[in-house]
Amino acid sequence: MAGINDHFIAMDVHERITFLQVDFFEEAEKATEKELNTLLSGIVSDSNENTYIQKLAIERLMDLVFLNKIKPRQALAVLIDNWDHEDVSLNITRIKSLYYLFEHEKGDIEKIFNQYLLSQEAELTAEALFHLGLINMQQGLLSQDKPTSVAALEKSRSEFLSASQMIENRTDAHILSRVIDLTVNILNNVTHSLKTGLKEIAELLFKMNGFSFNFKEGSFYTGFYRILAGLTKISEQNPLSWLDFRAELSSLFHQYSLIKDQEIKDRLSLSQLSSSFLEKLNTTFFEPFFALNFSADQSRIAVRLNELPQDGQEAAFLRNLLVFLETDPKKKASSESLKSQLKQLFSSASDATIEALEAKYSGENEQMQMFKIYWELSRPSATQVDDAIIKSCLNIQTNRIYYGNFSEDDRNTFIANMMESAGFLVKDQTRKSTTETGKSAGEVDIFIQDINHLPISLIEALNLTYVDKGYIATHINKIFTYDANGVPDNYIIVYANVANFGSFYKTYRDYVKSHDFKYPLVKLTEDSSVQFSELKKFTVVHERNGVEVNMHHIVINLSKK
Repeated sequence: MAGINDHFIAMDVHERITFLQVDFFEEAEKATEKELNTLLSGIVSDSNENTYIQKLAIERLMDLVFLNKIKPRQALAVLIDNWDHEDVSLNITRIKSLYYLFEHEKGDIEKIFNQYLLSQEAELTAEALFHLGLINMQQGLLSQDKPTSVAALEKSRSEFLSASQMIENRTDAHILSRVIDLTVNILNNVTHSLKTGLKEIAELLFKMNGFSFNFKEGSFYTGFYRILAGLTKISEQNPLSWLDFRAELSSLFHQYSLIKDQEIKDRLSLSQLSSSFLEKLNTTFFEPFFALNFSADQSRIAVRLNELPQDGQEAAFLRNLLVFLETDPKKKASSESLKSQLKQLFSSASDATIEALEAKYSGENEQMQMFKIYWELSRPSATQVDDAIIKSCLNIQTNRIYYGNFSEDDRNTFIANMMESAGFLVKDQTRKSTTETGKSAGEVDIFIQDINHLPISLIEALNLTYVDKGYIATHINKIFTYDANGVPDNYIIVYANVANFGSFYKTYRDYVKSHDFKYPLVKLTEDSSVQFSELKKFTVVHERNGVEVNMHHIVINLSKK
């Protein structure tokens, strides 16, 4: 029976292109790792092969690395050890691919990127500069001391600037050069231009989101911008200590890692994946960038650690987990101690639940298995929930079918689906068929829960064509009624179909501020980290039985232009 390699050799050029673009993953699912490596490395090294076919082969090679079907070492052999190509497009694909493998071969990859700076091809030089900028940005954001951090970030800024000046329409390089410029100014306590710099970044991000063919990663910049806005605000009021800076810079790198992870997922989702690969892509813990970038995984734990009380059990577990991630996985004593600590931390989780999660992540090394079990059992932070809801609202705006006079229930289902794809447990009342509207009169639209089905946040959404005061009050009161526990953060989402969005938003906000609700209003604050002309957010703090709780109002313009 002919193998995948023999099958490919028998094809003509057109058939080979179709195979690599359309049929590849169906065949790859049945092939062994060795067969796939032989096929793809053979295509790339064949000097007589069509260069477009070779480019496709490199892309499929990296796809298989992301899908954990081929080891990073095998891709590095193709891209470093056996590389002998002068074609510009092939070398650009090589640079992009090597960046994802940087943590597996740092010295060689940085040396290769620097060699490209001597190229006569501007496109190659710009690509190498951009990726050197990413490498130095990572080093700067994760440095242990301020001088090293500033030096790496300044080098990164210079590389991004050079890349953006060398080639037109490199919005990515321009945005990152401005982000690093702002970050360096904060680190150096140069505060006079921070607000201007932040505004420019907001405008660039909005432009990127509006003109991108793939809108998903645009909305992922929300968290990135939120951290920059927070850093700017704190820095203007009170210069931070280096320890504060380190925590925030690590958070910034974590948000960047989320963006890169989403870019890989988007790339794979556009491929003709087979059913089993597609199933893997859609699992909660398919995180290809984190799997390849050890520093990204560490930053994620550090960010979570900074959100917790430092004297608590959970923080102690995460500190030990960070140490464990850097140790030899064969050290059973550390492993057993951490497992015991994990079970103590989540004592309400049954042995059956823990065993099911261990089985679910049995393919991971022990360190990552333990982290993923922890992540499933732990409650998401308020910031994680907020970012996910904002991203969901931004994404609904990119889909024109939801504009105008569109069903509230269908809009809610879209938001619920987005929250589920972000890894949250969601109870969407609009999917039920108890009534024509899909929910009973006393139920809120979307109910976000933790793994034990305890409430995290409630979302009530409403279509408005004008500020219908009675209707608005009914929906807000419904959350207060249905939220029996008094959770800290609930949400109102307004789908606005209005002629003048700016005027509508101000009238809506002023009504909410002046209305006498069941629980008295303490204060209302605009969210300065949400800098969009068609999406606004403010938070009302209510006093509920002596405790302050937040009602976040997100107002989205879904008017047909």
